[in-house]
Amino acid sequence: MVKRSRSTLLLIEQIIVIAVFAFCAAVCVNIIVSSFIMTQNAVHTRNALAVAESAAESFKAFDGDADRVFVLVGTYFDENWRQTTRDDAIFALNLDIQNQGEPVVFAHIVVEKIGSDEPLVELNVAARRRVVP
Repeated sequence: MVKRSRSTLLLIEQIIVIAVFAFCAAVCVNIIVSSFIMTQNAVHTRNALAVAESAAESFKAFDGDADRVFVLVGTYFDENWRQTTRDDAIFALNLDIQNQGEPVVFAHIVVEKIGSDEPLVELNVAARRRVVP
């Protein structure tokens, strides 16, 4: 009878140890997955900021000409932030231009993940149109 109770206690102890290790492993996997997702979000935000800054500088350099900005910077991007077609795109660059006929043109630049409600980056920029005599 004593042997049986010792083996039962040993079995319960082993089950508890396995349960503790399984819990610790689940917590570690959760931390690793969360850090991977945070890293991916940071990379996408950094790349979106680079695209938005490039579009803003191009907008100012081209005196508010959005068509030239889109030719230089691009409109749609894949997962590696290379220019692509609309069908293969994951990210998009949008320019909302105001005061188009005025000497100073304003643009609201948004870089977003397609299908997401929240933009990755938003910038406002102004460009002064040069008067050509």
